[in-house]
Amino acid sequence: MPEANDVLLTFIHITDTHISPDPRYNAAGGSHTPLFGAKALVKRLNALPFKADFVLHTGDVCYDPDPTAYAAARDIFAELTLPITYLNGNHDDKVALQRVLLGREPQQPRFDQEFEVNGVQIVCVDSQHTSKEVIGEVTAEQLQQLEAIAQADDPRPLVVATHHNVLPIGVPWWDEFMALENGADLHRALLPARSRLRGVFHGHVHQATQTYRDGIVYTSGLSSWYQIQTMPGQDRTIEDRTALPGFNVVTITRTQTFIRTHTYVVEIDIEG
Repeated sequence: MPEANDVLLTFIHITDTHISPDPRYNAAGGSHTPLFGAKALVKRLNALPFKADFVLHTGDVCYDPDPTAYAAARDIFAELTLPITYLNGNHDDKVALQRVLLGREPQQPRFDQEFEVNGVQIVCVDSQHTSKEVIGEVTAEQLQQLEAIAQADDPRPLVVATHHNVLPIGVPWWDEFMALENGADLHRALLPARSRLRGVFHGHVHQATQTYRDGIVYTSGLSSWYQIQTMPGQDRTIEDRTALPGFNVVTITRTQTFIRTHTYVVEIDIEG
């Protein structure tokens, strides 16, 4: 374990809450509704036996671009005792997310963010495609901005977050129809920073996966709703009915990154 004085940052990576204001809304693979899953997630995070610095939500906050869903998400996450940063996913409306959930008017067509926590640089990249429902994209302007960040003479550890998986995850169905359309370009843009890049964190996959290439690790997180199998050779969507919802605990030290996946049980009749 890292020495206490070596730890720079600990954050919680959550993703794909798909919140609907309708407590009955569900999918075939869901053993509980997304509303109950998100409420249980907040209770679980509030009960953690340590204090994290913040929560990183890598998108698909709501089930569809429905402003009432963001009001429901706002009420649920208002109970969270930690600060939270949101990315938008392919199911999200970035305008409603900012206006209803964050209480501010959108300032830019792409909801990119950059900030620092405890000496660690955090860069959040809006990967929502402008015209396709599921596949992601980053623009030429975004790639230029990432290249500038990656090439900068900056000693800070770097964390990057997107919604879509940047690189293939080894599942034909997913890699052909769901991934970031120009993920290879984003990967190349990040390469100059690989010595200080402590990880790229994403959602979308509804499963905990790790992909390693050229010294960069890409990590996805479990949904708080339901999970999807990611088996080699899989050519269609198959829900993983045995997998529990969960989240990642990420610790950044001066020399290492620790990523631990935790699961939890959702009580169907959860209230509050």
